[in-house]
Amino acid sequence: MMTTLTQTFNQHWQQLLPHASKSKLILAFSGGVDSAVLLDLLIHLPETTRPNLSLAYFNHQLRADSDQEEQLVRQIAAAYQVPLHVGHWQHGQQTSEATARQARYDFLADVLQETVADGLITAHHGDDLLETMLLKLIRSGELNELPGLKALTEFRDWPLWRPLLPFSKEALREYAGQQQLIHIEDTTNQLDFTPRNRLRHHVVPILKQENPQLLAHANLFSDELVTQQKLAHQFLGLWYEKMNLEQKNGQISGTFPTIELDLMGWQLFWQDFVQIYLPDLQCDHQQLQQIAALTRESQGHHRVDLQNDWCFLQTYQQFTFKQFAPEQKNSTKTEISYSLSLNQWQQVDDDQFGIFEQIPLNFTGELVAQLQVNVVPTAFTLRHRQVGDRVQLTNGHWQKLSRRQIDAKVPFSQRDQAWVLVAADQILWVQNIYNYKLSNVGETAKIIYVLRKN
Repeated sequence: MMTTLTQTFNQHWQQLLPHASKSKLILAFSGGVDSAVLLDLLIHLPETTRPNLSLAYFNHQLRADSDQEEQLVRQIAAAYQVPLHVGHWQHGQQTSEATARQARYDFLADVLQETVADGLITAHHGDDLLETMLLKLIRSGELNELPGLKALTEFRDWPLWRPLLPFSKEALREYAGQQQLIHIEDTTNQLDFTPRNRLRHHVVPILKQENPQLLAHANLFSDELVTQQKLAHQFLGLWYEKMNLEQKNGQISGTFPTIELDLMGWQLFWQDFVQIYLPDLQCDHQQLQQIAALTRESQGHHRVDLQNDWCFLQTYQQFTFKQFAPEQKNSTKTEISYSLSLNQWQQVDDDQFGIFEQIPLNFTGELVAQLQVNVVPTAFTLRHRQVGDRVQLTNGHWQKLSRRQIDAKVPFSQRDQAWVLVAADQILWVQNIYNYKLSNVGETAKIIYVLRKN
């Protein structure tokens, strides 16, 4: 087993890092059996493929024997004559698995930066891969969650290699026994207090009994899935080039591609799109499903609210991913109103608005609307749309303003900001889409003019 594992590892390493002898790499070293075996395998690589190796050990200082473990790690590093970088977690009373992981990652990033290393190596093995895949299936089942562990991925700004994925935990333990490797035994791994430990102790052994080739199948599935994802990226990239994409002011917009896909196909399409163009944006399954449904229909104007003040805006064949600043999201602009008196100008933003019975002499602005009324109001309110607003049609019937905006194909993002002119609780004018007219124009009908000038 020792010879077979060593030879297999050497071949796998050469395929994974063919130019490793020219690389300066950091091994994330816990002192456990996995990292102890990986260290020994790396040290005994042929000189032509052996990297310039250093160890990075992070002492979480959570257990009573943490200091003894650190001393053992120092002895191991000295025995192999490998440089060792040690970090200590200065945690307070509040600790969690997430905060411990973040502290460890920050330490590794600091070591990589300080040593000007070319990349990071971890000792994740085949059982870790299978357990991670099962955990992802339990938690979400989403394709982008799998395969979970890859032989080559990224850790912040550095490449991360996992050369032990083809090997089982059992094989690593056997190698450690044959080589009489000194390593740390973490007693917490024997407890069932985490989902991973419960899978490791109770589920995975049963699955392995069903088929001893389970880990090999998990590796094959992972490799094929990664390859399929790469092929999908390449295929979809051809369509991204045809979408007239424009990235500006932190948002991205474009035109829907003309691909025939079902709902799930569009879901995966947008999932890939977000991963490439908006990697920090988190879209859950339901949100992607909503976006996919809008893409298939591509009618009207719609909006899907996403996380962290992001939203997806759709206007027929056009789309935009946009993030609103908190002050925009909580803006009271829709509540702003202006009181206008007849035959007087009122400053509104950068323009002046006025309602006049006669167009002033030498007027050089814009005639916004010409309205018919029975009685000329003396006071008007200019405001934005409000819930419950209705407009009266020439046949005397009423229509919700929101429905009229939809019928007029007003983009969703512009509906709440449209100016509305009101007098005596009746809407007389809505920006760009509505001018009040009498249903029966009698001799007593009056004409008033809505004017705007800079």
